[in-house]
Amino acid sequence: MKKLCLFVALLLLISACEKETTNTPEVLENGPTTDFVGGNVLVPGQVIIKYDAGLTEAEKQVLRDFYQVEDYKTCSCADPSLELWIFEVDSNGNLPGGGTLEGVTESTKDDAGVEGSEFNPIIKHDGIELSAPFGPAHITTGLDIMSTTNSGVTIAVLDTGIDYNYFRFEEPFLYNSEASGDSCTDNGMNDYIGWDFVEQDNNPFDDHGHATQVISLIYETLDAQDVDFQVLPVKVFDQNGIGTYFDILCGFRYAANNEDVAIINLSFGWYETQYELLKRFIEETLDKKVIVASAGNDENNNDLVRHYPSSYEDANILSIASWNTDLIEVGLSRFSNWGEGSVDLAAPGENIPFYIDANEYILLYGTSYANAYASAIAAGMHVPGMSPSQLISSVIASGIPDDNLNNILYHSYIYY
Repeated sequence: MKKLCLFVALLLLISACEKETTNTPEVLENGPTTDFVGGNVLVPGQVIIKYDAGLTEAEKQVLRDFYQVEDYKTCSCADPSLELWIFEVDSNGNLPGGGTLEGVTESTKDDAGVEGSEFNPIIKHDGIELSAPFGPAHITTGLDIMSTTNSGVTIAVLDTGIDYNYFRFEEPFLYNSEASGDSCTDNGMNDYIGWDFVEQDNNPFDDHGHATQVISLIYETLDAQDVDFQVLPVKVFDQNGIGTYFDILCGFRYAANNEDVAIINLSFGWYETQYELLKRFIEETLDKKVIVASAGNDENNNDLVRHYPSSYEDANILSIASWNTDLIEVGLSRFSNWGEGSVDLAAPGENIPFYIDANEYILLYGTSYANAYASAIAAGMHVPGMSPSQLISSVIASGIPDDNLNNILYHSYIYY
């Protein structure tokens, strides 16, 4: 069994933004992003349980009854061994019988049938938010841009979903779960084009805006290069850009379990706490997936204050900083995190236009968007049968060295 990690830090940070025009949908200014390094923001009364694989429902119920679990949430379409226990607690966080959640996590780690137990922190990103979607949240609209086959490279994007109505999504490109033959029917719904782990349904519609921007950069980059690709949207953040560690774990397992997925895009992060279950799940993808993770937007040295998931030390992770896109005076963006030992490459992450109608746009800033370009660049280099280490080596080899980037590992930027 893994050692229990107590969560003492919660953080965030994804993208700062600047408004170029006033349009519909309007951009809501978030202002400077804020760090909560060392904070302890947990969902009250919740514990994440990782059962042993193969534990029966009856055996799970025995454990729930023993610990007086009030309710629970499963990882639909992802991992039947992962579960969120929900307890009734008083204003001090104590259980009705006088016990504590700390006592539950300490006790369950020694129980037969339980592999791991952790608290459930809130993870928030401050990516640019649109005041309204581009259209209604009808799953049928998503089916209109679903690929007929999954013949190309597949990129999973764990984020706020996708707005199917975005007018620049002109060609079908969403992953077709039924064509792959592994669609699930959890909660009485067919898995068509992805999954919403916030609402636990088959409609991963983006009512925030951040993921649609990230996916649009991937889409436009690969479409311009005539790359055969699909995107699998995995919704783990709600309309306010707030998610939970549990939903992120479920979303990651959902993406990792899909054999067609070659690249997993993680444009979010937090500081200091190396969550145990996510670390374990990432390790299990070592020879299967390339994970592209944004380095963060706090002018932070990630060698000193670790930023996760980009600072996990697994060989299949690419940690991406933001390059200022200036070909004359190359450098990291002023907001970008760095780390000579922990951040790999830089990609374009500022002054990125995102069109909100045919003639008007806003400018995007943040390592989220650099991360999207890095995912697209990796996807463009992918060939069937290529291992994660081979793909990462190809991406690194494509980097353009510059002495102004000596504060990241490969002293290079990549360009689409």
